[in-house]
Amino acid sequence: MIFLAVISVVIATLSPFWGLIFILAFSGKYQEKRSLFFSVYFGFVAFLFLFKILDVISVIDLLIGVGLTSALYLWSLHRTLNYINALISVFILNIIYAILRLVIFGKQYAAIITEVLEKYKEFITQSFQNNNEQLTLALNFTETFQVVFTKYYVGIWVFTIVLAIYIGSLLLSKKGSLKWEHKQIRMPFYLIYILIVTLTSFLLPKIQTAGINALIMIAPLFLIQGISILDFYWGDFFKRSKFLLFILILSMVFNYFILILVALVGLTDIWFNFRKIDMEEIDERNFN
Repeated sequence: MIFLAVISVVIATLSPFWGLIFILAFSGKYQEKRSLFFSVYFGFVAFLFLFKILDVISVIDLLIGVGLTSALYLWSLHRTLNYINALISVFILNIIYAILRLVIFGKQYAAIITEVLEKYKEFITQSFQNNNEQLTLALNFTETFQVVFTKYYVGIWVFTIVLAIYIGSLLLSKKGSLKWEHKQIRMPFYLIYILIVTLTSFLLPKIQTAGINALIMIAPLFLIQGISILDFYWGDFFKRSKFLLFILILSMVFNYFILILVALVGLTDIWFNFRKIDMEEIDERNFN
């Protein structure tokens, strides 16, 4: 128990994304003693801060972005017995947290990114001294990366957290007593209204940055439902062909157009409910 909590802090320090996945994946081992687990977790984070091993931003990320997020998720899941409700609860929490983090520590965050990328620029400059074309491409990519992560930090943070919770939930469902019917995942319909407001913000120049952040935040929810549709129709096929499943995952990771397409499928399913149509057709065939 104590060992798991300490390891969770170490992993979350290196990457909040993997830290969340680790906590949820192994949460079945400490479900009955969650209070003890999180007491050790928060205590160890405080210990690292007091001894100046972690800075303020990292500590707050560990306390809220990972610790409070995972605690709220598991509490909501235990109370409602519904993975989507638990996911929405931490989705809202991290929107609030990411905005406050940007408002309070925005300048420090930008300074950290600038410092890291300056060191990276020095490295690639030395690496591509004899190739000006590759050097130019690498420097342009670095500058683009800096702009994207500075302007769209809020959206990227929420996207990452939701994705981590999703992956962790799949692992928890396989090991825990509460199973998640992945093929039947349905996001609440009110997300459509949020999407309409988001798209409106995106079209207004003065608040376009906020609109893009909102799009990035809400996209993984539709993406999850889109993946559920793929699982509903082709899940059995991909289970028999692990290689094709691996290729599909790689294509979704490295091809943003496929990700967008899957997210659009998930969005469309909220209106048309493809699985319901399929079941009605099956019932009619059985009746005839």
